[in-house]
Amino acid sequence: MAEQIVATVNGEPIPQQAVDFELQRLIHFYRQQGMADDQIRLQLDTLRGRALDQAIGTKLLIEEAKRLSIPVSGDDLDAQFETYVRQFGGDHAALEKAIAAQGLTVEAFKQELRQGVMINKLIDQVCAAVPQPTEEAIRAHYEAHKDEYTTQDRVLAQHILVKPASDSPADKAAARDKLEAIRTRIVKGESTFADEAKAHSDCPSGQRNGGSLGWFGRGMMVKPFEEAAFALALNTVSEILETPFGYHIIVKTGEEQGRTPTLEEIRDKVAGFLFHAARGQAVSDHVAELRAKADVRLA
Repeated sequence: MAEQIVATVNGEPIPQQAVDFELQRLIHFYRQQGMADDQIRLQLDTLRGRALDQAIGTKLLIEEAKRLSIPVSGDDLDAQFETYVRQFGGDHAALEKAIAAQGLTVEAFKQELRQGVMINKLIDQVCAAVPQPTEEAIRAHYEAHKDEYTTQDRVLAQHILVKPASDSPADKAAARDKLEAIRTRIVKGESTFADEAKAHSDCPSGQRNGGSLGWFGRGMMVKPFEEAAFALALNTVSEILETPFGYHIIVKTGEEQGRTPTLEEIRDKVAGFLFHAARGQAVSDHVAELRAKADVRLA
């Protein structure tokens, strides 16, 4: 099957695969920033448009790097390759297996890395004159965005869910009795919460994480569950509670009080954000200049 071409840049094709790659990078970035998956899904059309623009921008930067004959030494390429090896725990064979799974040879993969190194060097050139943010800019950003740095109260908890087979009184009683027996074993020390979750929880978190739900703040769980989790003493197994999902027991293993950090505490974080934002703007401006002179056609 022929590869779908979504655009051309100076006659060079951009395949759908390149746009999909950029889309996954965007999704990963927003997840790292704390955006929920349902919010990401609502913005998918916008993100697809941005992914296409980024794929076109990448092609333009590759062409510009080649035009400038930006050199990539063997040491540069080896260093970049080793960053990927480290992501596989230093296991070269595991990385090579992953490369092969993408239908690439190691040599072809290194050629793609070469282009990446070229782009990074070009970006460093484009951003060479970008200054570090001033103290005034750092303070102004902090004051304007203080709420964004404020953390909310949150808890770390595990739970075990038992769902009744039906809404009948008998099935609900059976589910509650089963969970009461599980709770008793945990409280008596006959088994661990994680082991019981893995063996008996009807929530996927049981099999994956011993019932752990990770850290969560207010508004992220159904109200009865949230209230119980936040009120619970640390490392204490809750009484049985009912939600629309079924019956639960919870153990809270961590808690953090929300607070607003001082500027001194996050100065480096703010400075880094402003500096990288300025670099990003410089690159965007450069790509816009290249695109204005290029023959870009959408399929």
